[in-house]
Parts: sequence; structure tokens; C-alpha cells
Amino acid sequence: MWRCLASEVAMKGVGKEMGQYLNEFQFEVGVSGGAEVVHHSVNKVLSARHDDGSLAMLVVDFPNALNLVDRSALLHEQGCLWGDKHIWSTTGVQQGDHLVPLLFALVLHPLIHQIRDNYKLLLHAWYLDDGTVIGDSKEVAKVLDIIRLAGPGLGLELNIKKIELFWHSCDCRKLHSGLFPADIRRPSVGVKLLGGSASRDVSFISGLAMKRAAKDVDLMRLLPQLHDPQIELLLLRSCMGITKIFFGLRTCQPVHMKDDALCFDKGLRGSIEDIVVCEDPFFGDLQWQLASLPFRFSGLG
Repeated sequence: MWRCLASEVAMKGVGKEMGQYLNEFQFEVGVSGGAEVVHHSVNKVLSARHDDGSLAMLVVDFPNALNLVDRSALLHEQGCLWGDKHIWSTTGVQQGDHLVPLLFALVLHPLIHQIRDNYKLLLHAWYLDDGTVIGDSKEVAKVLDIIRLAGPGLGLELNIKKIELFWHSCDCRKLHSGLFPADIRRPSVGVKLLGGSASRDVSFISGLAMKRAAKDVDLMRLLPQLHDPQIELLLLRSCMGITKIFFGLRTCQPVHMKDDALCFDKGLRGSIEDIVVCEDPFFGDLQWQLASLPFRFSGLG
């Protein structure tokens, strides 16, 4: 507990400074709504240049990156940044530690700058270990090569089969033998990016949103197995409520999310009804509206 609190205090102390140090390309540390920034930037480029067949978008993810990152590389970057000063930590890069995003971002920072300094790209953004690169196909291929070459020295190995290469149009250069690995994934209509969609295809966007809503509703239906309305409501509010689809509403046009929003709303109402009246009658539109009010207005929040 004390270790976690110490990490949180340390992160608050250096968060603003580190946000400036890592700016431009790393959007997880010190950037409010960083994932949304990446989403909107990617879709803006995608919409503006979707007919340019020479372009390619590479979606990179290092498997199990937080657990595998090399600690010697981490300590080296800390020394370069803070000199004789120390950030006291005995836990290493461990999920749940408030310093983890910063420490991991520091390890990746030199590689990100190496890409910035050597290749001309339309977009280059990272959210921790999730990278998105858009540019000319040949430049993007070179970026993939440097990531594959430099990654192991940081303890980060790419799984090519999980990397995705995408663009709506193609001038056939991306298909040339040897430019990209043969086993790289090549989706045709869009990619899942940081939990949202990067696409101009309505069916792909709405389909991905519906899958998310359906999973949330299926999870809600398991709540009655707890046989404790208080705990059920707590879990519903903190883990399964409307926040689950807020991200989708903020990162794509809401018109594409109409069906999944209705599906989610129906599932949420069913869960609230079960908590309040336990499948008994007398739960109508009025009760639903009252339950939707904040706590301060005697609702269920």
C-alpha cells in the first residue's frame, strides 16, 4: 500500500514535466484524453488522404511489453534524464504502479525519436506500447524494420502476426514481395485502434461498437448471480455503466453508434430493474427516470 502511495506521489511530482519531455509522440503520459487525441488524429488523416494509394498505416503493439521491458535500458534512461537525482523504486515496471506509464515511456523514448529524426511521416503517435504510423509505404516499411531491430535491445519483441497494415486504397506497392513481412495482417476496411475504430466503413465502425455493447450487456446479466443488490449496483456503476460506451461516443460519429447505444440502454435498464424490484412488477418509465438521477437527487447515480 505504502509503495503504491509513494509511486502516486512521485508521479504527481514529475507528471507535468514529463508530459512536456515526452510530448508530440507519447500520448499516455501527461496528456488528458490521449487515446482520443490519437483516434481523432488518425481518422482525420484517413479521411483526408484515403484515396492516396501510396500511403500505409501500421498499427504496432509489443506483446506483454510492461512485463518484458529491459530494466537496464530503463535505468539508463533514468540516469540520462535525472543525472544524480534518484526516483526510489524497488518494484520495477509492474502493472498497477503509478510510475509504470512514465518508466515505460522513458525506455521507448529514444526509439521514438530515432523514428522521428530519420523518416518522413504524416502521423506518428504512441500510447505506451501501442504505436500508430502513417506515411508513404516505403517509409512505413523502414519504420517497421527499425522497430524490429531496436526493440529486442529494450526487451521488446514484435509479434508480426499481430501487427496490422491498413489503408483504404492501394497502388500495389504495398503488395511488392519483401516490402512488408508476408504474414503481417492486412485488414481491408478498418482496424481496431486503442479500443475504438480507425475506418471510413460504416459497417465496420457500427459492428465494432455493437460487439462492445453486447459484451457489456452479457456481463450485466451475470450480476444477479451475486444475490446482493448493493454489490450489484456498485459493480454496475463502477465497471459496467455508461462509461463503457462513452469512449466510443467521443471517438466516432454518434450516428454510427445508434444501434449499440439502444442495445446498451436496454441491458442497463434490465439490470437496474432487477436490482430495484428483483423481477417483480411496478418498474416503469417513471421508476427508470428516477433511478437515472444522481445520488443527490435520490437517484441511483
